[in-house]
Amino acid sequence: MKMRKFFRKYILPLILSLVLTSCFSDFEPDIKSKPVLCMISNIADGDSIRVSLTHTWRWSEGKYEPWDYSNWETEGFESELLVKNALVKLYVNDEYTETLKLAKRKGYGNIGSDSMVFRLWDDYPWTTTGYVYYIAEYIPKCGDKIRLEAESEEYGAAWAEVTVPQTVEIDSVDYTISNFDDRNTTLSEFYLFNMNLSVWFSDPGNETNYYMFETSSPGYFKGVDAEGIEYKESVYFSDVTDDPLFTEHVSAIDHVLAETSGYSLFSDRQISGKSYPLHVRLEGVSYQLDNRSAIPDAENSYIKFILYSISPSYYRHVISVWAANDGIVGSLGDVGLAEPVFAASNVSTGAGVVSASAKYEYKLYIRPLIDSMLKESQQ
Repeated sequence: MKMRKFFRKYILPLILSLVLTSCFSDFEPDIKSKPVLCMISNIADGDSIRVSLTHTWRWSEGKYEPWDYSNWETEGFESELLVKNALVKLYVNDEYTETLKLAKRKGYGNIGSDSMVFRLWDDYPWTTTGYVYYIAEYIPKCGDKIRLEAESEEYGAAWAEVTVPQTVEIDSVDYTISNFDDRNTTLSEFYLFNMNLSVWFSDPGNETNYYMFETSSPGYFKGVDAEGIEYKESVYFSDVTDDPLFTEHVSAIDHVLAETSGYSLFSDRQISGKSYPLHVRLEGVSYQLDNRSAIPDAENSYIKFILYSISPSYYRHVISVWAANDGIVGSLGDVGLAEPVFAASNVSTGAGVVSASAKYEYKLYIRPLIDSMLKESQQ
Protein backbone atom coordinates (compact mmCIF):
# COMPACT_ATOMS: atom_id res chain seq x y z
CA MET A 1 0.00 0.00 0.00
CA LYS A 2 2.84 2.41 0.85
CA MET A 3 4.51 1.66 -2.48
CA ARG A 4 1.29 2.42 -4.35
CA LYS A 5 0.84 5.74 -2.60
CA PHE A 6 4.51 6.59 -3.18
CA PHE A 7 4.17 5.84 -6.89
CA ARG A 8 1.06 7.97 -7.31
CA LYS A 9 2.33 10.84 -5.19
CA TYR A 10 5.94 11.08 -6.29
CA ILE A 11 6.85 8.92 -9.29
CA LEU A 12 4.05 9.98 -11.65
CA PRO A 13 4.57 13.74 -11.05
CA LEU A 14 8.32 13.23 -11.58
CA ILE A 15 7.77 11.47 -14.90
CA LEU A 16 5.30 14.15 -15.91
CA SER A 17 7.75 16.94 -15.09
CA LEU A 18 10.43 15.30 -17.21
CA VAL A 19 8.17 14.74 -20.21
CA LEU A 20 5.93 17.79 -20.22
CA THR A 21 8.46 20.60 -20.01
CA SER A 22 6.81 23.10 -22.33
CA CYS A 23 4.10 25.64 -21.57
CA PHE A 24 0.45 24.78 -22.05
CA SER A 25 -2.89 26.53 -22.35
CA ASP A 26 -6.55 25.56 -22.40
CA PHE A 27 -8.14 25.10 -25.80
CA GLU A 28 -11.42 23.86 -27.24
CA PRO A 29 -10.86 21.08 -29.82
CA ASP A 30 -12.98 21.55 -32.91
CA ILE A 31 -14.53 18.07 -32.82
CA LYS A 32 -18.05 17.67 -34.08
CA SER A 33 -20.04 15.42 -31.77
CA LYS A 34 -23.73 14.77 -31.28
CA PRO A 35 -25.15 13.74 -27.90
CA VAL A 36 -26.42 10.14 -27.78
CA LEU A 37 -28.52 8.14 -25.35
CA CYS A 38 -26.87 6.58 -22.32
CA MET A 39 -28.74 3.51 -21.03
CA ILE A 40 -28.20 1.97 -17.58
CA SER A 41 -30.03 -1.04 -16.17
CA ASN A 42 -29.18 -3.88 -13.81
CA ILE A 43 -31.70 -6.65 -14.43
CA ALA A 44 -32.05 -9.09 -11.53
CA ASP A 45 -33.86 -12.40 -11.39
CA GLY A 46 -37.25 -11.87 -9.72
CA ASP A 47 -37.03 -8.07 -9.55
CA SER A 48 -38.54 -5.21 -11.56
CA ILE A 49 -36.72 -4.02 -14.67
CA ARG A 50 -35.71 -0.36 -14.25
CA VAL A 51 -33.95 1.64 -16.93
CA SER A 52 -32.18 4.97 -16.45
CA LEU A 53 -31.82 7.12 -19.57
CA THR A 54 -29.54 10.13 -19.83
CA HIS A 55 -27.49 11.58 -22.68
CA THR A 56 -23.85 12.30 -23.33
CA TRP A 57 -22.43 15.82 -23.39
CA ARG A 58 -19.20 17.66 -24.08
CA TRP A 59 -17.05 18.03 -20.99
CA SER A 60 -16.38 21.68 -21.81
CA GLU A 61 -20.08 22.53 -21.75
CA GLY A 62 -19.94 22.44 -17.98
CA LYS A 63 -23.64 23.06 -17.37
CA TYR A 64 -24.48 19.57 -16.19
CA GLU A 65 -23.68 19.06 -12.53
CA PRO A 66 -25.82 16.22 -11.16
CA TRP A 67 -23.76 16.04 -7.95
CA ASP A 68 -24.19 19.71 -7.01
CA TYR A 69 -26.24 19.93 -3.78
CA SER A 70 -25.70 23.67 -3.19
CA ASN A 71 -29.32 24.56 -4.02
CA TRP A 72 -30.83 21.32 -2.75
CA GLU A 73 -33.37 22.82 -0.32
CA THR A 74 -34.70 25.46 -2.73
CA GLU A 75 -34.20 24.08 -6.22
CA GLY A 76 -33.40 20.38 -5.74
CA PHE A 77 -30.97 18.60 -8.02
CA GLU A 78 -32.89 17.21 -10.97
CA SER A 79 -30.28 16.89 -13.68
CA GLU A 80 -30.63 18.20 -17.22
CA LEU A 81 -29.07 14.93 -18.32
CA LEU A 82 -32.35 13.08 -17.78
CA VAL A 83 -34.19 11.92 -20.88
CA LYS A 84 -37.82 11.62 -19.84
CA ASN A 85 -39.66 11.64 -23.17
CA ALA A 86 -38.17 8.53 -24.79
CA LEU A 87 -39.95 5.40 -25.96
CA VAL A 88 -38.47 2.34 -24.23
CA LYS A 89 -39.51 -1.12 -25.42
CA LEU A 90 -38.87 -4.49 -23.79
CA TYR A 91 -38.32 -7.72 -25.71
CA VAL A 92 -38.11 -11.05 -23.87
CA ASN A 93 -36.68 -14.03 -25.73
CA ASP A 94 -36.98 -12.11 -29.02
CA GLU A 95 -40.67 -11.28 -28.52
CA TYR A 96 -42.04 -7.78 -27.87
CA THR A 97 -43.44 -7.73 -24.34
CA GLU A 98 -44.30 -4.14 -23.38
CA THR A 99 -43.40 -0.45 -23.48
CA LEU A 100 -41.91 0.77 -20.22
CA LYS A 101 -43.48 3.59 -18.22
CA LEU A 102 -41.70 6.54 -16.66
CA ALA A 103 -41.75 6.27 -12.86
CA LYS A 104 -40.34 7.92 -9.78
CA ARG A 105 -39.38 6.25 -6.51
CA LYS A 106 -39.43 8.35 -3.39
CA GLY A 107 -36.16 8.68 -1.48
CA TYR A 108 -35.67 8.97 2.28
CA GLY A 109 -33.47 11.06 4.55
CA ASN A 110 -31.59 14.29 4.07
CA ILE A 111 -28.39 14.88 2.16
CA GLY A 112 -25.43 14.05 4.38
CA SER A 113 -27.51 12.45 7.14
CA ASP A 114 -27.19 8.91 8.45
CA SER A 115 -30.72 8.18 7.22
CA MET A 116 -29.88 9.00 3.59
CA VAL A 117 -30.77 6.02 1.44
CA PHE A 118 -27.84 4.37 -0.35
CA ARG A 119 -28.04 4.79 -4.14
CA LEU A 120 -26.82 1.86 -6.19
CA TRP A 121 -25.34 2.57 -9.62
CA ASP A 122 -28.62 1.66 -11.31
CA ASP A 123 -30.61 4.04 -9.06
CA TYR A 124 -29.15 7.15 -10.69
CA PRO A 125 -30.44 9.58 -11.88
CA TRP A 126 -32.76 11.04 -9.27
CA THR A 127 -34.84 14.14 -8.62
CA THR A 128 -36.06 16.04 -5.58
CA THR A 129 -39.08 13.74 -5.40
CA GLY A 130 -37.24 10.45 -5.84
CA TYR A 131 -35.47 8.35 -8.42
CA VAL A 132 -36.43 8.68 -12.07
CA TYR A 133 -36.43 5.66 -14.36
CA TYR A 134 -38.49 3.68 -16.85
CA ILE A 135 -40.07 0.58 -15.33
CA ALA A 136 -41.57 -2.62 -16.77
CA GLU A 137 -44.36 -4.79 -15.41
CA TYR A 138 -42.63 -7.98 -16.55
CA ILE A 139 -40.55 -9.71 -13.87
CA PRO A 140 -37.48 -11.39 -15.40
CA LYS A 141 -36.27 -14.88 -14.50
CA CYS A 142 -33.10 -16.89 -15.00
CA GLY A 143 -32.49 -17.77 -18.65
CA ASP A 144 -34.50 -14.85 -20.08
CA LYS A 145 -32.87 -13.00 -22.95
CA ILE A 146 -33.73 -9.36 -22.37
CA ARG A 147 -33.50 -6.71 -25.07
CA LEU A 148 -34.14 -3.04 -24.36
CA GLU A 149 -34.71 -0.54 -27.17
CA ALA A 150 -34.96 3.18 -26.50
CA GLU A 151 -35.70 5.97 -28.95
CA SER A 152 -35.64 9.72 -28.43
CA GLU A 153 -36.49 12.40 -30.99
CA GLU A 154 -33.61 14.54 -29.77
CA TYR A 155 -30.90 11.97 -29.04
CA GLY A 156 -31.70 9.09 -31.38
CA ALA A 157 -31.88 5.37 -30.58
CA ALA A 158 -30.04 2.97 -28.30
CA TRP A 159 -30.39 -0.73 -27.60
CA ALA A 160 -28.76 -3.44 -25.50
CA GLU A 161 -29.24 -7.14 -24.94
CA VAL A 162 -28.39 -9.37 -21.99
CA THR A 163 -29.30 -12.83 -20.69
CA VAL A 164 -30.20 -13.33 -17.02
CA PRO A 165 -27.69 -15.93 -15.72
CA GLN A 166 -28.59 -19.06 -13.80
CA THR A 167 -28.32 -19.08 -10.01
CA VAL A 168 -25.29 -20.90 -8.58
CA GLU A 169 -25.89 -22.13 -5.03
CA ILE A 170 -23.57 -22.00 -2.04
CA ASP A 171 -23.20 -25.65 -1.07
CA SER A 172 -21.87 -25.24 2.47
CA VAL A 173 -19.86 -22.99 4.77
CA ASP A 174 -17.05 -24.26 7.01
CA TYR A 175 -15.47 -22.05 9.64
CA THR A 176 -12.96 -21.82 12.45
CA ILE A 177 -13.05 -19.29 15.28
CA SER A 178 -10.03 -17.72 16.92
CA ASN A 179 -9.34 -15.17 19.67
CA PHE A 180 -12.75 -15.74 21.27
CA ASP A 181 -13.09 -13.08 23.96
CA ASP A 182 -15.90 -12.99 26.53
CA ARG A 183 -16.53 -9.37 27.56
CA ASN A 184 -19.87 -9.81 29.31
CA THR A 185 -21.17 -7.38 31.91
CA THR A 186 -23.96 -7.75 34.45
CA LEU A 187 -26.46 -6.24 32.03
CA SER A 188 -25.34 -7.39 28.60
CA GLU A 189 -23.56 -10.13 26.69
CA PHE A 190 -20.66 -9.14 24.48
CA TYR A 191 -18.34 -11.46 22.55
CA LEU A 192 -15.48 -10.64 20.21
CA PHE A 193 -13.68 -13.07 17.88
CA ASN A 194 -12.19 -13.67 14.42
CA MET A 195 -13.41 -16.11 11.76
CA ASN A 196 -11.80 -17.95 8.87
CA LEU A 197 -14.41 -19.44 6.56
CA SER A 198 -14.60 -21.57 3.44
CA VAL A 199 -17.68 -20.78 1.36
CA TRP A 200 -18.12 -23.74 -1.00
CA PHE A 201 -19.84 -23.57 -4.38
CA SER A 202 -19.69 -25.59 -7.60
CA ASP A 203 -19.16 -23.95 -10.97
CA PRO A 204 -21.47 -25.50 -13.62
CA GLY A 205 -18.65 -25.70 -16.17
CA ASN A 206 -20.96 -25.64 -19.21
CA GLU A 207 -19.90 -22.11 -20.24
CA THR A 208 -17.83 -19.18 -19.05
CA ASN A 209 -19.40 -17.90 -15.84
CA TYR A 210 -18.85 -14.69 -13.91
CA TYR A 211 -19.47 -14.06 -10.23
CA MET A 212 -19.55 -11.44 -7.52
CA PHE A 213 -19.38 -12.21 -3.80
CA GLU A 214 -20.68 -10.23 -0.85
CA THR A 215 -20.67 -10.64 2.93
CA SER A 216 -23.10 -8.70 5.11
CA SER A 217 -25.11 -8.78 8.34
CA PRO A 218 -28.38 -7.19 9.52
CA GLY A 219 -26.32 -5.19 12.01
CA TYR A 220 -28.65 -3.84 14.71
CA PHE A 221 -31.90 -5.56 15.71
CA LYS A 222 -34.53 -4.67 18.31
CA GLY A 223 -37.08 -7.29 19.33
CA VAL A 224 -39.23 -8.95 21.98
CA ASP A 225 -38.70 -12.57 23.07
CA ALA A 226 -41.39 -15.21 23.74
CA GLU A 227 -41.75 -13.97 27.35
CA GLY A 228 -42.33 -10.39 26.26
CA ILE A 229 -38.87 -9.17 27.30
CA GLU A 230 -37.46 -6.44 25.09
CA TYR A 231 -33.87 -6.69 23.91
CA LYS A 232 -31.39 -5.28 21.43
CA GLU A 233 -29.02 -7.45 19.46
CA SER A 234 -26.23 -6.64 17.02
CA VAL A 235 -23.60 -8.31 14.85
CA TYR A 236 -20.74 -6.42 13.23
CA PHE A 237 -17.42 -7.36 11.66
CA SER A 238 -14.57 -6.20 9.43
CA ASP A 239 -14.29 -8.09 6.14
CA VAL A 240 -10.61 -8.58 5.21
CA THR A 241 -11.18 -11.33 2.65
CA ASP A 242 -8.35 -11.70 0.14
CA ASP A 243 -9.25 -14.76 -1.90
CA PRO A 244 -6.89 -15.02 -4.90
CA LEU A 245 -9.82 -15.22 -7.33
CA PHE A 246 -10.69 -11.61 -6.49
CA THR A 247 -7.42 -10.38 -8.03
CA GLU A 248 -7.16 -12.71 -11.03
CA HIS A 249 -7.49 -9.65 -13.31
CA VAL A 250 -4.49 -7.92 -11.71
CA SER A 251 -1.11 -8.02 -13.44
CA ALA A 252 2.20 -8.46 -11.61
CA ILE A 253 3.06 -4.76 -11.87
CA ASP A 254 -0.45 -3.76 -10.75
CA HIS A 255 0.00 -5.96 -7.66
CA VAL A 256 3.00 -3.84 -6.72
CA LEU A 257 1.94 -0.34 -7.75
CA ALA A 258 -1.83 -0.20 -8.16
CA GLU A 259 -4.82 -0.33 -5.84
CA THR A 260 -6.27 -3.86 -5.93
CA SER A 261 -8.52 -4.08 -2.87
CA GLY A 262 -12.26 -3.56 -2.74
CA TYR A 263 -13.25 -5.81 -5.64
CA SER A 264 -14.97 -9.19 -5.29
CA LEU A 265 -15.69 -10.07 -8.93
CA PHE A 266 -14.16 -13.10 -10.60
CA SER A 267 -14.60 -15.53 -13.47
CA ASP A 268 -14.44 -19.32 -13.58
CA ARG A 269 -11.31 -19.40 -15.74
CA GLN A 270 -9.40 -21.19 -12.94
CA ILE A 271 -12.23 -23.27 -11.49
CA SER A 272 -14.44 -24.19 -14.45
CA GLY A 273 -16.57 -27.23 -13.60
CA LYS A 274 -14.99 -27.58 -10.15
CA SER A 275 -16.05 -27.17 -6.54
CA TYR A 276 -14.21 -24.30 -4.91
CA PRO A 277 -14.06 -22.78 -1.40
CA LEU A 278 -13.95 -18.99 -1.33
CA HIS A 279 -11.60 -18.07 1.52
CA VAL A 280 -13.33 -15.49 3.70
CA ARG A 281 -11.65 -13.73 6.63
CA LEU A 282 -13.65 -11.72 9.14
CA GLU A 283 -11.90 -9.82 11.91
CA GLY A 284 -13.40 -8.18 14.97
CA VAL A 285 -16.67 -10.09 14.75
CA SER A 286 -18.75 -8.69 17.61
CA TYR A 287 -22.00 -10.01 19.02
CA GLN A 288 -23.92 -8.04 21.64
CA LEU A 289 -27.16 -8.69 23.50
CA ASP A 290 -28.10 -5.75 25.72
CA ASN A 291 -30.54 -7.62 28.02
CA ARG A 292 -29.13 -10.84 29.50
CA SER A 293 -32.53 -11.92 30.81
CA ALA A 294 -33.93 -12.19 27.28
CA ILE A 295 -33.91 -15.30 25.10
CA PRO A 296 -33.50 -13.92 21.58
CA ASP A 297 -34.76 -15.54 18.43
CA ALA A 298 -31.85 -17.57 17.03
CA GLU A 299 -32.54 -16.29 13.49
CA ASN A 300 -32.25 -12.57 14.23
CA SER A 301 -28.46 -12.42 14.16
CA TYR A 302 -26.53 -13.86 11.26
CA ILE A 303 -23.77 -13.32 8.74
CA LYS A 304 -25.05 -13.49 5.18
CA PHE A 305 -22.99 -14.69 2.24
CA ILE A 306 -24.30 -13.77 -1.22
CA LEU A 307 -23.00 -15.35 -4.41
CA TYR A 308 -24.12 -13.41 -7.49
CA SER A 309 -24.03 -14.89 -10.95
CA ILE A 310 -23.43 -11.87 -13.16
CA SER A 311 -23.55 -11.19 -16.88
CA PRO A 312 -20.33 -10.70 -18.87
CA SER A 313 -21.38 -7.09 -19.53
CA TYR A 314 -21.28 -6.24 -15.81
CA TYR A 315 -17.99 -8.06 -15.22
CA ARG A 316 -16.27 -6.31 -18.14
CA HIS A 317 -17.70 -2.93 -17.15
CA VAL A 318 -16.45 -3.12 -13.54
CA ILE A 319 -13.03 -4.47 -14.52
CA SER A 320 -12.66 -1.65 -17.07
CA VAL A 321 -13.60 0.89 -14.39
CA TRP A 322 -10.94 -0.62 -12.12
CA ALA A 323 -8.38 -0.43 -14.91
CA ALA A 324 -9.24 3.23 -15.57
CA ASN A 325 -9.37 4.39 -11.94
CA ASP A 326 -6.92 2.14 -10.07
CA GLY A 327 -4.80 0.23 -12.60
CA ILE A 328 -1.31 1.32 -13.59
CA VAL A 329 -2.30 1.77 -17.26
CA GLY A 330 -5.21 4.02 -16.28
CA SER A 331 -2.93 6.08 -14.02
CA LEU A 332 -0.44 6.57 -16.83
CA GLY A 333 -3.27 7.37 -19.25
CA ASP A 334 -4.46 10.13 -16.92
CA VAL A 335 -1.18 11.98 -17.42
CA GLY A 336 -0.86 11.30 -21.14
CA LEU A 337 1.79 8.57 -20.90
CA ALA A 338 -0.46 5.76 -22.14
CA GLU A 339 -3.65 5.28 -24.11
CA PRO A 340 -6.69 6.26 -22.03
CA VAL A 341 -8.84 3.47 -20.62
CA PHE A 342 -12.59 3.77 -21.19
CA ALA A 343 -15.41 1.99 -19.39
CA ALA A 344 -16.72 -1.04 -21.30
CA SER A 345 -20.29 -0.77 -22.61
CA ASN A 346 -22.71 -3.19 -24.27
CA VAL A 347 -25.09 -0.39 -25.31
CA SER A 348 -25.25 0.32 -29.04
CA THR A 349 -24.25 3.98 -28.53
CA GLY A 350 -21.25 3.03 -26.43
CA ALA A 351 -22.69 4.88 -23.42
CA GLY A 352 -23.92 3.00 -20.35
CA VAL A 353 -24.23 -0.67 -19.51
CA VAL A 354 -27.12 -3.14 -19.29
CA SER A 355 -26.29 -6.06 -17.01
CA ALA A 356 -28.07 -8.98 -15.38
CA SER A 357 -27.64 -11.02 -12.22
CA ALA A 358 -29.08 -13.82 -10.11
CA LYS A 359 -28.14 -14.36 -6.47
CA TYR A 360 -28.04 -17.09 -3.86
CA GLU A 361 -28.02 -16.25 -0.14
CA TYR A 362 -26.63 -18.36 2.71
CA LYS A 363 -27.12 -17.34 6.35
CA LEU A 364 -24.78 -18.43 9.14
CA TYR A 365 -26.64 -17.83 12.41
CA ILE A 366 -24.48 -16.36 15.17
CA ARG A 367 -26.46 -17.04 18.34
CA PRO A 368 -26.22 -20.87 18.04
CA LEU A 369 -22.54 -20.44 17.22
CA ILE A 370 -22.02 -18.40 20.42
CA ASP A 371 -23.89 -20.96 22.51
CA SER A 372 -21.76 -23.74 21.04
CA MET A 373 -18.54 -21.86 21.84
CA LEU A 374 -19.66 -21.26 25.43
CA LYS A 375 -20.57 -24.93 25.84
CA GLU A 376 -17.14 -26.00 24.60
CA SER A 377 -15.40 -23.59 26.98
CA GLN A 378 -17.24 -25.08 29.96
CA GLN A 379 -16.20 -28.66 29.22
